[in-house]
Amino acid sequence: MPSTKFPWIFCADIGTSSLKAALIDTEGHAAALVREVYPPERFASGTILAADWEDALARAWGRLASQTGIFPRALCISGNGPTLVPLTPWGEALAPLHWYGHRRTEEGSQSLFLPYIRSFIQDRPQDYENTRYLCSAPEWLAYRLGADLVTTLPALAYEPYYWDQDQCACAGVDIQVFPPFVKLGSIIGMVSPAASSRLNLPEGIPLVAGGPDFIMALIGVGALKPGMVCDRAGTSEGINVCCSRPFPQGAFRVLPHLEEGLWNIGSIIPSSGRLFDWFRTLSGQEERLYRELMEELIPQPRCFRQSRACFFPQEESLPGLFLSLGESGLMNRQELGRAVLEAMGFLVRDTLTEMEKQGLGIREMRVCGGQGKNPLWNQFKADLCGCTLLIPELYDGELAGDAAVAAVALGESAGLAEAVSRIVRMSAQYVPTSQTQDQYTEQYHDYKALKERIRASIREGNHGAL
Repeated sequence: MPSTKFPWIFCADIGTSSLKAALIDTEGHAAALVREVYPPERFASGTILAADWEDALARAWGRLASQTGIFPRALCISGNGPTLVPLTPWGEALAPLHWYGHRRTEEGSQSLFLPYIRSFIQDRPQDYENTRYLCSAPEWLAYRLGADLVTTLPALAYEPYYWDQDQCACAGVDIQVFPPFVKLGSIIGMVSPAASSRLNLPEGIPLVAGGPDFIMALIGVGALKPGMVCDRAGTSEGINVCCSRPFPQGAFRVLPHLEEGLWNIGSIIPSSGRLFDWFRTLSGQEERLYRELMEELIPQPRCFRQSRACFFPQEESLPGLFLSLGESGLMNRQELGRAVLEAMGFLVRDTLTEMEKQGLGIREMRVCGGQGKNPLWNQFKADLCGCTLLIPELYDGELAGDAAVAAVALGESAGLAEAVSRIVRMSAQYVPTSQTQDQYTEQYHDYKALKERIRASIREGNHGAL
C-alpha cells in the first residue's frame, strides 16, 4: 500500500503520440506510471485532436486510481510545444496547430510561436476568424478541467520568446488572442464538478500550471546549474545544456533558463528513437520486446572495419541509406539493426562534437525518457558517445518536473531547488568502457569520413564512386 506520509501529485505530460501520467509524492516516490496512446490512425496522419488528450487523461487517471487507490492533492499538466489550440468564442477547440520538431523563425522575431501563427492565418483564414483564444496544450487541458485560461511562462525572460506587443504588431496578430501570462507553478484553478463528473477525477483538487516539456524535463533531472546537461531521449532527442553565457543563434537553439542570468543551449535530433521503431517495423519485429532486441543487437563491441553494415539516416526524414561493407554485399537482420543503433549513437556524438567546438565540453548527461530504461543501450550509447550517462530514479523527467513544481505550489518545498533535491535522485551511472572508447572513436571518424564520401558522390551524381 503506498505511503500517505507525503502528499501525492497527479502528474501528466502531453506527448506527440501518447500521454504519460503518474502519481508521485513530494519526496519523489512513484506509486504508478501509465501511458495512454492516442488513436493510431490520427497520429499517423498528423491529425491528433485536443479531445484525444482529454480522453487519454481520463483513461490514465482510471488506471492510476484502480492500481493505487490514492487521492492526489494536486494535478499538474505539462506538454509538448509550441503546439497551440485555437478556441472559438463559445469554447470549441478547433484542430490544433502541431509543430513538432520543426524550427521556424522570421528575421527580427524572437517568438517561437508567431511565425507559425502567421501561417495559420494564411492557410486557415476562416478558422482564425473564428478564433477567440490561442492556448498551449497543457493550458487547454487544464482549462477543460476547471482552470482559468492562461499561458504559463517558464520565466520572465521568456516573454519575447512567446509574444509581446511589438512582435505581434509586426506579425499582424492581435495580442488579445493570447491568454494572460502566469508564472510556472501557479495554482490556476481547481477540478470543477463538471470535469469531475465527466472524467471521474477528484473534485476540488488544485490545478498547477506546468510548462513546456523541455523545461519540465530540465527540472525533472535536476539540470539547474551551469554545466549540467539534460538528454531527453525518446522518439526524438533533445540535448539541453545549462550555461552561464548565451551563444549566437545558429546550430543550437538558445533560450533563457529558469534562473535569471542562465541560458539553455539546446539541440534537437528529430529521428532518434524513431529510427529504431522504423527498423522494428522494417524487419517485422514490432511485437518483440526492446530488451530482447537489444540483447541480440548489442553482443560484444567490434571494430568498424570488421562491420558489414552501416546506416546513414536522412537529414530530415526517414528512412536512410544502408551500406554493406562485406565482400558479398549481403546484410542480415542483426547487422542492419546494429547499424541503426550505431547511427543513433553517432547522431548524439555529432551534437556533442559541435557543442565542444563552441566551448561546451560535455562529459556527462542526465538522461530521461524511454531510451533511459534499457541498461544495454545506455552502456552502448555511453561507449559510442564517449560520455557518462546518469539515469534518474524517475526516468520520465517531465513527470518528475511536474511533481517538483507542484510541491512548491502546495507549500511542501520552499523553492524549486529544494523540491528538486528531494525528488530527483540518480539510480544508475554508465561510464564509457576504457577498453572500447578508443575503438569507438576510431569507428566514429571512419563513419564520418564515409558519410562525407557518400554526400560528395550524391552531389556529383557519381553514385558508383563509393
